[in-house]
Amino acid sequence: MKEMLRRLSYLLSRNRRGRELEDEMAFHREMAERAGRPEARRTFGSPVRLREQAREAWGWTWIDRLGQDLRYGARMLARSPGFTLLAVLVLAVGIGVNVSAFSLFDMMALKPLPVRDPGSLVRLERRSPTANTDVMPYPSMLFYGEHSKTLSAVIGVLGLPPMQVDEDIQPVSASFVTPNLFTELGTNAAYGRLFDPVREGTRQAPPVAVLSYAFWQRRFGGDPSVVGRIIHLNKKAATILGVTPYAFAGLGGKGPDIWMPMAQQPYYVEGSRVLTDPTDSSVKMWGRLAPGVTAKIAEDELRVLTNELRKQYPKQIWNNEYIHSDPGGHMQVMQPDMYRVAAMVALLTLLILAVACANLGGLLLARAVAREHEMGIRVAIGASWQRIFRQLCTESLLLAMLGAAVGLALGCVVLQVALSRLDAPKWLSAAPDWRVLLFTIAVTVLAAVFFGLAPALQIARQRHRKTLVRQVLMGAQVGASCVLLIVSGLLVRATQHALYTDPGFGYEQLLSIDAQLSKYGYSPAAARAYLDQMQSRLRAVPGVRSVSLVHLPPMGHEVSRFRTETEGHVLLVYPNSIEPGYFETMGIPMLLGRTFYPGEKNAVIVSESMARQQWPGQNPVGKPVEDGTNKDIVVGVAGNAHINAISNDDAVEEYWAAQVDDMPGMVVMVRTAGAPDGLPATAKVISESLDPKLFPEIRQLKVLYHDNVSGAEKLAMIVSLIGLVAVFVAGVGIIGMVAYTVSQRTKEIAIRLALGAQPFQVLSSVLRQFTWPVLLGLLAGVAGTAAVSRILREALYGISNLDPLSYAAAIFVLLSIVGLAALLPARRALKLDIARALHQE
Repeated sequence: MKEMLRRLSYLLSRNRRGRELEDEMAFHREMAERAGRPEARRTFGSPVRLREQAREAWGWTWIDRLGQDLRYGARMLARSPGFTLLAVLVLAVGIGVNVSAFSLFDMMALKPLPVRDPGSLVRLERRSPTANTDVMPYPSMLFYGEHSKTLSAVIGVLGLPPMQVDEDIQPVSASFVTPNLFTELGTNAAYGRLFDPVREGTRQAPPVAVLSYAFWQRRFGGDPSVVGRIIHLNKKAATILGVTPYAFAGLGGKGPDIWMPMAQQPYYVEGSRVLTDPTDSSVKMWGRLAPGVTAKIAEDELRVLTNELRKQYPKQIWNNEYIHSDPGGHMQVMQPDMYRVAAMVALLTLLILAVACANLGGLLLARAVAREHEMGIRVAIGASWQRIFRQLCTESLLLAMLGAAVGLALGCVVLQVALSRLDAPKWLSAAPDWRVLLFTIAVTVLAAVFFGLAPALQIARQRHRKTLVRQVLMGAQVGASCVLLIVSGLLVRATQHALYTDPGFGYEQLLSIDAQLSKYGYSPAAARAYLDQMQSRLRAVPGVRSVSLVHLPPMGHEVSRFRTETEGHVLLVYPNSIEPGYFETMGIPMLLGRTFYPGEKNAVIVSESMARQQWPGQNPVGKPVEDGTNKDIVVGVAGNAHINAISNDDAVEEYWAAQVDDMPGMVVMVRTAGAPDGLPATAKVISESLDPKLFPEIRQLKVLYHDNVSGAEKLAMIVSLIGLVAVFVAGVGIIGMVAYTVSQRTKEIAIRLALGAQPFQVLSSVLRQFTWPVLLGLLAGVAGTAAVSRILREALYGISNLDPLSYAAAIFVLLSIVGLAALLPARRALKLDIARALHQE
């Protein structure tokens, strides 16, 4: 303890101690000279050495040495501005890409929402061994809220189809929420006030609405006097209560334009039984943990409450159902498939860093040739290889720090531009937090070790002229670049396939009309009558070729699926209920058998892919299909159509005939002879004439289809840019390595040319040493891509993760770049002045 205190005392007062030591040594020399001893200065010894010995006795000398190394390293980098600038830019690209990717992950999954006590918020979902959903009936949510002791509050959100405001043509997004939403999140109004749980918590309260800041600016020009004004939402009058703050985060994601109290839902949706029907799972539920309660304790209590709820609703509660909780104070809950995407992005960004570090390692080795004289002098005056190694590592760390500073700034700028271009929520910011800063520090240290350690060892031990390390670095560059190029090619090919390949149904002339009859309380008979009239009137519209009904429309909001296993192969099955004319409307061919009779039971139509996998080499018509306790008979085989699984080639479809009880949930599908651009307005007029209180959701499938594939298109573009950056960085590194090799072999090249060797022979001898590193790098890159590309499988619509065209194109591009990068400095070497080269050597 005393020794530690002594060393700490020196650390805090080392400058003062240094001055005292200088004064004391000067005093001793002066006293010796006054005593008539002229040889005293010589016998006193070296003041520098004595100071070093004294500081070693005091301890903490490594701080002084580190300062010396940093100052010397800074001077050396300043003497080579071209090399320093290139090295910093290369590192900035590698580190900046990683910082941008981690900042996005931090923003989505790690950074808490700017709300009150985000750590106690949880998202609640219904789960069982065979099913799961993130919505539940409103009565169930009330039951949990009233009886739970571990939750201090529950919050419910009910989404809506886009609503019409006054006479505006452009619809707006809206949500019904429990009135405690804003108070639980600790939000105050920018203007007016927000919901009060007491005043807006009953059906008798006057209808009110809260506007988002963005919608208030867009629709009302930021006029504060809108508070108290009457607006009409789907022709229902409501008073504007207030405006949310500019950077209101809500419960994460992009919030709606308008909020309305949950209790007033029946006022806006006449006939709706959402608030009373225990079978209507429509409400998303959040909870706030009581003080001192963990999520596990809350789940245990909710499991008990679920068993009690089963006594009230035995048919609505699943077998072994329980409530699962996820952290609710973040923008996104990471699911297994999202972790796969995050792992893929992390791999690609780390490969960029690996290429940059391998590049810089080669440049450091090349720079060592110019520093041979300096290193020779340092060794001659007694510097050990360990001391030189430490100095070189310090220079590498200094370079890494400079690159990290530029990379951090670059990453923040790129992320901020991306957020603005994507119209992200205003509360999202690219400013780095402590997690991003720690990540940047970790990446900086990793980069310094990766690019600086091996070259420092080689240079310190005077082995930098050996080729092994350079060949390893080149192989690493080629391998990493190969992976990036192949992945880029796979994603680009998948995007092209998704954009230009027919998904199995003619989406460009299709329109879906969802009247939301179940939400308005329609009985099966009333829904049947409404849908019959709607279809009859649509068929009479000029240009309409076919009309039919389906329960789950293509690319709809709801998707149903289940897994089944056949001969050890797991199939992801998408079931659907349809009417007989559905296949004609969708443009899906019937390959075998027949379509349904109206209202037919115990019959099923399967897709071609399911027939091939379930009954390979057999005729599936007449085969039984187990459906729970029922056994249905296959009556037909339809063509493959990725109705609700655009990017999943393993998905298969099963169709059943719609029954009377399905009618409130059916959606009208319309096929037109040309583009259905004018049909939405006509469909809206027909719907209003049949029932004025309905506001159907009308969507063109060509728009939905392109929205579905746009995600893959953006991902392909991003990865392609990453691949191009990696190839550029690798090309710069290869040019540097070849130039370094040529500079080493200048004398040999001059002699061989003087003796009459042909330029081709000289060129091949110079480049021969790079052949094996490039080939091994390509093999490693191809093998690595094949191993990790399974992560991409769900994003690769229509192609295999071992697509030969993508692999061949990537290898060809990489070999071309490597060849050009090697050819330029080699050709320059062939043009050198032989006499001058020999004289300089």
